[in-house]
Amino acid sequence: MVNKRNTSTYLILGFSILIAIYISIKVAAKQTFWLDEKLADLFAYVPDTFNPFFLILTDLGDKKGIGIVALIVLGWLLLIKRNLLGAAAIALSVALGNEVNKLLKDLIARQRPELDHLAHVDSLSFPSGHAMVGLIFYYFIAYLMLEDIKSAAARRLVIIFAVLLLLLIGASRIILQVHYPTDVIGGFAFGYIWVLPSIYIYNFFKKKLKK
Repeated sequence: MVNKRNTSTYLILGFSILIAIYISIKVAAKQTFWLDEKLADLFAYVPDTFNPFFLILTDLGDKKGIGIVALIVLGWLLLIKRNLLGAAAIALSVALGNEVNKLLKDLIARQRPELDHLAHVDSLSFPSGHAMVGLIFYYFIAYLMLEDIKSAAARRLVIIFAVLLLLLIGASRIILQVHYPTDVIGGFAFGYIWVLPSIYIYNFFKKKLKK
């Protein structure tokens, strides 16, 4: 995902930076977004009977959900792949990314949507921690998985699954009325900005260790 198609990678990074800056400035200036209203109206058509499903999905981007998945992933990296560097890189990237998310929330100080929250929340709204930290975590996992996968079909499957999971986690935050759509979009943008350098640093030390 990083070592191939560098042009598209840099284009996505540049686009993410522009999106993150644009949304952050508008949110900090207390300006509203046409996109928030339109997307929120669209997600409002999702039947309430799907809420339990989206509660499960939203848990996968929460501290507890990420913690459980992280234990499985770290066990796989340490016991099966014997990839101590990968385990350290993903743990450090997620931990520091989470702290950066908290800092951004405090700096921008956007309040949650004035709706009935259908999931527990105890922090400010922008950028979405589930979107930002979730992207860092699951993107990094997908990247580490792709290191050992040679089949083009299998690689596509991993990428599609990771993208779909992240989109569903992001959608769950809007459907459960705890985030504005721009919180989620901004979270994904900041997450990508964070995870890409993290992976490059991981690859840098990986090459150093092989010498």
